[in-house]
Amino acid sequence: MFSGAILLAFLLYAWQFPHFNSLSWNIRREYDRAGYKMMCVSHERLCLITSLRYSIMILLTCSFIAPAIDMTTWLFAFDTLPVNFYLVYLSYKFYRHHDAQSSRKLFRYSLIHLPLLFTLMVIHRQVKTQDHSTSSSSINELIPVPM
Repeated sequence: MFSGAILLAFLLYAWQFPHFNSLSWNIRREYDRAGYKMMCVSHERLCLITSLRYSIMILLTCSFIAPAIDMTTWLFAFDTLPVNFYLVYLSYKFYRHHDAQSSRKLFRYSLIHLPLLFTLMVIHRQVKTQDHSTSSSSINELIPVPM
């Protein structure tokens, strides 16, 4: 359970880079005029490559790690490929062209990417069955909590 929570936190963390970097790209001049130190202003190439890097990391995480830790089925890895490949594709276009059109496309797709990803994660969640038989050994393993 703990590894699944870390994976979800990582997906949210990684998703924010293509989302916010593409959002900030078209208003970077306003950030500059206002005096904000934003990556899209001070390190343009880093802004572009970071979006691509984390898009690839999302693809790899969904394709290998989520099924490997039994958070999802292996079918999740297959079903998320088109969703994640398109994110990587748009991030690559943003990296190569770094214009308003490519940043807008990436931003708009990022708005639906996360709900799509989490919907597929729920559909393909790994259902674990528990043995509900009680034995004397499992009762003895309980730790008393002082009150």
